[in-house]
Amino acid sequence: MKKFFSFIFLFSFTLFSQVSYKFEKSKVINYSFQLDGRGSLTYPGVKEEKFNVIAKGNLKIETIEFENDVYTIQVIPLKTFVKVGGEILEDKTKSDTEEISSIISSCLIKIKKNGEIISIEEIKKGILTLSQILSLLPKFPDDITTGKKWTQEVPAFELPGIPMCNLKFDYIYEKKEGLSEIKFTANQTIKETKKDVNTKITFTGKNNSKGTFNFNEEEGTIDNFNGNFLLDLNIKYEIPSSPDQKKIETISSKVYLNLNVSFKKLL
Repeated sequence: MKKFFSFIFLFSFTLFSQVSYKFEKSKVINYSFQLDGRGSLTYPGVKEEKFNVIAKGNLKIETIEFENDVYTIQVIPLKTFVKVGGEILEDKTKSDTEEISSIISSCLIKIKKNGEIISIEEIKKGILTLSQILSLLPKFPDDITTGKKWTQEVPAFELPGIPMCNLKFDYIYEKKEGLSEIKFTANQTIKETKKDVNTKITFTGKNNSKGTFNFNEEEGTIDNFNGNFLLDLNIKYEIPSSPDQKKIETISSKVYLNLNVSFKKLL
């Protein structure tokens, strides 16, 4: 009987496990990253602005503290290269020192062991931010099993001066010989309304995105990630144009993004 219960325990432990992140103060984790793609912005009275973007470099991740089951980690972009259109905005690839990017934001993240992000604070602001991509890190459910599915809602990519809606992604977990493969997809029809003081903002469009994380369960870290983010978004502003707020002025804009994003842990 004891052998039977031991077998059931071991079987259950193998079938159901808690996957978690592990960050150590004594261990700095470094990743290479690359973001490239194209997009366009359309404003009232302005011709559609198309652009290409390339951003690459390294991410240095340091653990600041671990308290109340929450890690505080610092993410710093180094050795960065950023090109928008035909203009190189930054090139620190030949720097011999750990010179921090002035274009890509550095941030401080509070994250639980299961991947739930409590907060992301930009400690050095830049034109580009990786915080929304970091918000896509898998938040592992309890007693996760192969084939497990769940949904996460994350903020959209920030664009200067443009409010954005939340995006939804569906995740699926597969266990593969010590490594976890977590895939996400989005086939989201966007229809959302927000209120900013007296301005009503309506978002409509499509989010068709996909990506794959490879997670090292023994080390508790992401080994690599590859994804494509395809967003086609219409934004309508309804603004009172009279003191009594009876007359409403409508302004529309459009955002299109097709971005490939990847990062890989450096040995």
